[in-house]
Formats: sequence, structure tokens, C-alpha cells
Amino acid sequence: SNVGIFVSGGLDERAVKELKDAGVVGFGVGTSISNAPTLDFAMDIVEVEGKPIAKKGKFSGRKEVFRCTNCVEYKVMVKEESVPKCPKCGKRMKRALIQVLKRGDRVYEERAPEEIRNFVLEQLKRLSEEDLDFHSS
Repeated sequence: SNVGIFVSGGLDERAVKELKDAGVVGFGVGTSISNAPTLDFAMDIVEVEGKPIAKKGKFSGRKEVFRCTNCVEYKVMVKEESVPKCPKCGKRMKRALIQVLKRGDRVYEERAPEEIRNFVLEQLKRLSEEDLDFHSS
């Protein structure tokens, strides 16, 4: 009876009203009051000083993100695992994260804005209607 409940993450005005009516006393609503459409995501601690660690129910340890250049599918795996094949098309995936800076020096070639724009447009063409519906919701 002396503990108040505070909730945060993905809340909007409808959720706040429902949760308040259920007895919640505090809310974290930063994303829903921003002035632009947002993509809600979380960054979790997965390792501390080399030791895998995570919240209960989360997958601990370093992760590697892979991307299929053919169908733009992504896959997250434990860092030490080998490069996977795409679950959609079977093509060998590539690491999605690339190092741009090392000790303050650029180690990745800078690309012109037009080149970046063309790359993004090409990737959008490869997404299915289902993918586009998911990403816009």
C-alpha cells in the first residue's frame, strides 16, 4: 500500500488514462510528445566488462546485426556466431554495422548525399508491401 507504480515506454494519452484508472501514479511519455513521427526502440545493456548480462527475459551477450543486400532482411545473432544465410532468400548476409570512426579518425569512405539517397531508394524498392506496412505503423 506504500508503493507507487511508475510506467514508461511506448505510452500515449490513451494508455496513460487507462493506466491511471488502474492505479499507476507516474508516467514516462517522452516519445509520444515529440513533434515528429517516431520509431520506438530500446537499447539494452547486454554485457558489462566482458561478462554477459541482461534483464530477466532478455538475451545477454554481445550481438551482431546482419543484413541481406538482396531482400533487406535483418537478423540479430550472438557476436561469435558465423555469418548467416538470409531466412527469406537464402543469400549470405553481411554485417549491418560498419565502423566509421576509429580514435576520432574517419576509417570509412564518405559518400555523396546523392549516392546515399540512391542507395536508400534502391533498398526501398526491395522491400515488400508487408515490410512497408510494418515500418510505417
